[in-house]
Amino acid sequence: MGRFLLSILFVLLFSVISKGETGVYKAYVYFIPVGEITFDIKKDSAVVKGETYKSLRWLYNYTFRFEASKEGYFLYEKENKKEKVYRDEQIKKKKPWLPLIVKYIMEGKDVSPEKDRNFPYKIEKQKNKVIIYPLKSKRVKRIVMLLKNGSRLPEKIEIEGKIDITLEKIR
Repeated sequence: MGRFLLSILFVLLFSVISKGETGVYKAYVYFIPVGEITFDIKKDSAVVKGETYKSLRWLYNYTFRFEASKEGYFLYEKENKKEKVYRDEQIKKKKPWLPLIVKYIMEGKDVSPEKDRNFPYKIEKQKNKVIIYPLKSKRVKRIVMLLKNGSRLPEKIEIEGKIDITLEKIR
């Protein structure tokens, strides 16, 4: 009986770990709500999808899909009617906040800026806040993530740069 319960517990634990976490965020540019972004984080991979609200698409229509895995980074963007695909280094120049946030969420306390010599950044940890400074980015000054105990996904993410973007977790 004990082995049976242990086996069930192991299967449940494995399914929770492999399932990962999903979070949906409302995206603001300055103080204007513009769309939603979904983070789907698994053990060794992540998918982040975002799009502008339908009510704003007449003005600006933007969707993206970002994938991170051991093989590298991939970003597909559709801005109005133009479609673009980026890989690794191109993404780090175009949207440096995206790989840095995903990297921190996936690696958490084990994240080490020394591993990324080609993509330098500095991390400052406070009680329930993590601040990431991309050192070579002209687009992003800093990323502030407000953390909540027990969750890999931040409650709020502030991206300060040429355009200030705030992501607030809604579910």
